[in-house]
Amino acid sequence: MDLTKEQSRAVYESGTNIIVSAGAGSGKTTVLTKRVIEKIKSGTHINELLILTFTKAAAAEMKNRIRENLSDYREELNLLNSSYITTFDSYALSILKKYHYLLNISKNIEITDESLLCVEKNRIFNEIFDSLYLKF
Repeated sequence: MDLTKEQSRAVYESGTNIIVSAGAGSGKTTVLTKRVIEKIKSGTHINELLILTFTKAAAAEMKNRIRENLSDYREELNLLNSSYITTFDSYALSILKKYHYLLNISKNIEITDESLLCVEKNRIFNEIFDSLYLKF
């Protein structure tokens, strides 16, 4: 795939963090994969990078593409499974679990299903409305 001017800048610009935001099928995964490989070629280890995506599928695809490009970098292949190539919510959860004691929250915190949130939200709303109704 030939890179556009903007994509090339995202791949090769150094000394700064980047955010790649674009529509489906626009080459985000390709750009990020190439950027990671360039970082590795310049001496950065894969487990020193934080690579976040919105979906588990995108994170898995990213990891697979990076793996395919690391055949000449045996040490990096060994580090790949311990690297942070994950979703935003999974990464945030790992931080909460790691520092739960500073935040005064349970270390057993988990990401819940959207449908469970909806049920709990409705229960809380009903409880609030019932308590207000009884006051009038």
